[in-house]
Amino acid sequence: MKPLLIIFFIFITSNCFCQSHSFYSDLDTLSIDSEIFGTIRKITVSIPKDYDRLKQAKNCILYVDGDDEEITATILQATNNLYLYDDIPQSILVGVIHENRDQELQEKNKLYDFISTEVLPVISEKYILKEEITIVGHSFGAYFATYCFLKNNKLFNNCVAISPSYWPNQNDIYTIAEQELEQQGNLTGNFYLAIGDKRWDDISLRDGVFKFKSMIERDERDFNFRYNDLIGFNHNSSPTVGFGLGLNFCFDEWEWGSVVEEQNSRIESFPDFWRHYELKADALSHLNRTDEAIETYKISIEKLKLDKEITATDRNLFLKRLEDKIGR
Repeated sequence: MKPLLIIFFIFITSNCFCQSHSFYSDLDTLSIDSEIFGTIRKITVSIPKDYDRLKQAKNCILYVDGDDEEITATILQATNNLYLYDDIPQSILVGVIHENRDQELQEKNKLYDFISTEVLPVISEKYILKEEITIVGHSFGAYFATYCFLKNNKLFNNCVAISPSYWPNQNDIYTIAEQELEQQGNLTGNFYLAIGDKRWDDISLRDGVFKFKSMIERDERDFNFRYNDLIGFNHNSSPTVGFGLGLNFCFDEWEWGSVVEEQNSRIESFPDFWRHYELKADALSHLNRTDEAIETYKISIEKLKLDKEITATDRNLFLKRLEDKIGR
């Protein structure tokens, strides 16, 4: 019996592994004859298998450490799962492979120029991309991603920075942040920042993260910012949850827009069901379309009053909930 159980376990594990990333293609490696680096550089690309289903321009999620198997597997799995459940839109995944990781990420300028003037044009020739790029990084990669968001916010409009090391180059990220915030005025887009708390690497980095966080939160900003304390995770395990949380946050507005469309379709099929109007109003509220949300809540109330399949007690509870949402 025991050998059979072992064989069964191996089969299930292998099958699950084969199914991972099933909504995204295998990695395609592209070579770029880089004038900036003076060498042949490589990047990886993965696209949704149903890429042709939607004709509009795709989002580009670009991550550094593309030669790190764990980082790559983590971001592929996170993107796959979020796309599967409609939390993020169709996106092209691009991984940047380094020759000298630490040097390139800390020096910043060559890698920034390589990505913005050589990598993205190559990808744009092959795929139709939206102008705004989502950049993702961990540790030194998060330091570099933060730099890109600050330096060219119009291009790198979303940033996911997990357990960033903000100490390189005599803490220059704080000076860069001050300069860019002052010169560019209000930045736009989304910035997600997170760090664990479990080991020395995390403890030694937290003060720097909190300093950057306080700078971002000091003044009113036009971009969305979220910080998460990844309690119980350490520096190396934090991407396991951080990448998914960050990407979900960056595309939150897109998701709520998708919910509005979904509920409109359901309302066409079930025009008298009050709950669909409430869900639509919730999404409109998250999108700050307040007047539309209030009107939709009111329709939900009228439909609820006509619902004969619920008890009087439940009806009163639901009415209060809807009225409270209108009054928020």
